[in-house]
Amino acid sequence: MNISRNIRIIFIGAPGAGKGTQSDLLARRYKIPKISVGELLRKLVNNNISNNINLGDLISDSIVCNIVKMRLCKNDCNNGFILDGFPRSINQAQYLTINNIKINFVFNIKLSYKIIIKRLLGRRIHKSSGRVYHIKYNPPQVDGLDNVTGEQLISRKDDNIDIIKHRLKIHNEQITNIISYYKQEVKLGNITSYTEIDGNKSINLILTEIINKINYFI
Repeated sequence: MNISRNIRIIFIGAPGAGKGTQSDLLARRYKIPKISVGELLRKLVNNNISNNINLGDLISDSIVCNIVKMRLCKNDCNNGFILDGFPRSINQAQYLTINNIKINFVFNIKLSYKIIIKRLLGRRIHKSSGRVYHIKYNPPQVDGLDNVTGEQLISRKDDNIDIIKHRLKIHNEQITNIISYYKQEVKLGNITSYTEIDGNKSINLILTEIINKINYFI
């Protein structure tokens, strides 16, 4: 199966599990766009959407699916893409299949909620680019500043303990059905592989595991 020029990846997993970090690294390696649904939603000028995101609530499937579909229609997705944070519900997963949006690889980064909470509380964001840092696990070269632009890093509004717990609760309610769906999609031959990744490993070890899995099928 030759998919070297059309690698289509989905990252699922709880908030803070490391999906964004791995998506950034793979996007640079394979020269395909990373599509963060959270970032797309935050760019919308819509107070209701902004409030829902800041409170940790899910945005309606119809809104999210339409945004993703429009983004995937852009030319830079012709040779592949990485979806970070989509799907977050079974309806969103089925939407991709119904619309014949082919996926090759699904990676589920698994991490305990206790560690995730620590990660999210220490997460820092470069707002304009979406680059993600952590004060302990992935610190910037200069404290509080983006490595590329030197601009100030910020904490996301939803990275506080109450909202984090709410987001994890929603994730826990949704993820079992999504996992079952993609395991079935593998059996049906609709996707190449579903892989669970131990998120406790180092960033480089996780990246190597993902690349090895991709290379196995290329």
